[in-house]
Amino acid sequence: MPPITVVIALLAVITPGTTHPAEGLQLPAEIQEHYRDYNIVTAFSTVRERSLMAGGRPASSNLRLARIARLMKRLADRVDQIDPGIIANSVRRPTETTDRADLLRVTAFDLDESRGEAWLYLEALTLDPPANITLVSRFDDLASADTEPSVDQLMAATGRPLVRTFEIHRWVRVGGAWRREAATRHFIGR
Repeated sequence: MPPITVVIALLAVITPGTTHPAEGLQLPAEIQEHYRDYNIVTAFSTVRERSLMAGGRPASSNLRLARIARLMKRLADRVDQIDPGIIANSVRRPTETTDRADLLRVTAFDLDESRGEAWLYLEALTLDPPANITLVSRFDDLASADTEPSVDQLMAATGRPLVRTFEIHRWVRVGGAWRREAATRHFIGR
């Protein structure tokens, strides 16, 4: 097997974290909704469109872009910035979706309700420009009328393999609401 094939095969087997099916734990609805929103935003808009919206471009009368703008705001409101004062003079309000082009799938999680903390282990599936444009062009088929396609449906619609990496996100319950830390931990090796 060529070395890159071995690495890909190993990554396919290694899934960090553990789910809790025996305990019947489920991710809080707010967290599940966050990743559904994220995938809608990154699948059905381009990096350029999101950058313009984050930079203050007014919401469009286009139904697709209006939905994306609404979801970008909701996503940004759920994420705690590491130090929001650092970019106080910036015109552009960065969001977690502004420069990324990928789909995120939760593969496992550790949830401690008593501490109000959750660690999510995610698979990130990179959308190259042709895959992203294919999804944007299929918005009416896949996501009109506020439907929410699954990651598997989005992957199938791209018609191409996607590069897969892994991340960890930390969530904390603050004042009864779940908030994601802005910091994303990426797997480099194990």
